[in-house]
Amino acid sequence: MTQEIRFCKPEGEYWFLSPLAAFPIKMSVDGKDFTFPTVEHYYQAMKFYVRDPRFHFVLNQKDPDAARLLTKEPEYREGRRKNFDQRKYIIMENALRAKFAQNPDAAKLLKSTGDAILIKSCPVCYKCGFGEGSGYNRIGKVLMQIRSEL
Repeated sequence: MTQEIRFCKPEGEYWFLSPLAAFPIKMSVDGKDFTFPTVEHYYQAMKFYVRDPRFHFVLNQKDPDAARLLTKEPEYREGRRKNFDQRKYIIMENALRAKFAQNPDAAKLLKSTGDAILIKSCPVCYKCGFGEGSGYNRIGKVLMQIRSEL
């Protein structure tokens, strides 16, 4: 039987799989280069254009969960990138790919999961479609794809 690895909580052996884990990524956004402390910072900041001060406020949050919660505030719901909802899964996949391409230690850890089924089982991810509760397990599937390409 194939092993399942479930991850979400900020502790434990498999926390490194989470978009909230502290592996910085360098990404170009609207023609400018930025270093994001985590995949989650990038994903949340991408809801806004670089010229929007909210982009920089999200980018500079010390905690990735704070960045996520910040974008739930009423003043962060209006004026988002027009195409964010259509591209959010691509944005997340690109960020995850950058995480493992730019952080050799993270890539080594991902490879160490072997052929285990990776499941992001996090109740707060239900609505955005990344969590196990949504039935899609998009992040887990992307991670397994990246692992097979390493």
